[in-house]
Amino acid sequence: METDNPGHSSRWMVSFSATCFGPGLRPHGEKIPVRIGEEGLCLWPEEPLEQIIPYQDVQVSAGGFDHEQMILAWTKDAQAWSLTLTDKHAKDILLAHAPPALAPQLVQWRKKIHGAQKKMRAGWVALILFLLAPFLLLAVLLWNPDPVIGWTVNRISIENEQKLGDLIFEQTRPSLKLVTQGEAPRVVAEIGQKLVAGSPYTFKWHVADDPAINAFAIPGGHVVVFSGLIKAADSSEEVAGVLAHEIEHVLQRHTLKAMVHNLGWRAVIAMVTGDWTGSLLGEFATQMGVLKYGRDKESEADLKGLQLLKRAQIDPNGMERFFDKLSNRGGAQIALLSTHPASRERMEALRAAIKEAGTWRSKPLPYDWGRVKASLPSQ
Repeated sequence: METDNPGHSSRWMVSFSATCFGPGLRPHGEKIPVRIGEEGLCLWPEEPLEQIIPYQDVQVSAGGFDHEQMILAWTKDAQAWSLTLTDKHAKDILLAHAPPALAPQLVQWRKKIHGAQKKMRAGWVALILFLLAPFLLLAVLLWNPDPVIGWTVNRISIENEQKLGDLIFEQTRPSLKLVTQGEAPRVVAEIGQKLVAGSPYTFKWHVADDPAINAFAIPGGHVVVFSGLIKAADSSEEVAGVLAHEIEHVLQRHTLKAMVHNLGWRAVIAMVTGDWTGSLLGEFATQMGVLKYGRDKESEADLKGLQLLKRAQIDPNGMERFFDKLSNRGGAQIALLSTHPASRERMEALRAAIKEAGTWRSKPLPYDWGRVKASLPSQ
């Protein structure tokens, strides 16, 4: 910083260097000396090119990628001129010795670069988080997945969940030999509709011609019952118990959560962004029928399923009787129990819940079960 110059007017206080742009100068600007005075900025002081720019003609703005540059601009003879201060020392001198005429603009410049830099820092943080998001999500999913899965699933509306379920079912359908005519699909749909009265989901019922004793639910409300399960049941109440259980996996979003858990951060991102392109749908589809739930979710589906049976006035013992019967027939070798294991604790909890509920009003379902089974294709 230069101080008063005895050889020049004492009004000139301090000086600094800045890059000047204007007519006749090099396109990339020229580094020139500048002095601060009471009347204005003096360019090229004590040189043949010396000129004074009145402060009232100067406009202050921010420039540069990070908004740290101070731009002083003015017009002379209808031509644009400017000074660019990039050096911190130069800016400090100007800020420290600025005349009152420039003070309001410099205050605004400070506010502007402060706000711009704050936004840039936030932008950098957001960019870094975005780039690291897959790795962060993977780490969280591995460390403590339930909160992330719950947060993700809660972001999905029922409408979008049902659209996703329709897409998954279309992916699953080629592997299924559906029974679309006859008693079995009609009766399954009628029982199912009794159980889901008042539900926010629009359920769709399917019977697949497959000897496996199995049933599964797809997010959004598709429920598939295998003909092998219908033939293994001794009554429509037993099938109603399985349906109630599968319905609750949909209503409690167990299926959706299990799929997110199995597919990890790719499913999290897809559900948040709504982007279902790529192989995800196919991977979702391959999980159907073999998707496993935790013990707590199986018990929750049992107990809440009992409430569906009670509300529909269907005998609850069908559910307990069918699962118990299957357990005694082979346990893990039965497809339904390999994915919905009927552990001793689960069966005891189910019996206790039925006992605790006491007698409730129920009506026998009006179906000739033998006729329903006889309507199925021979296997």
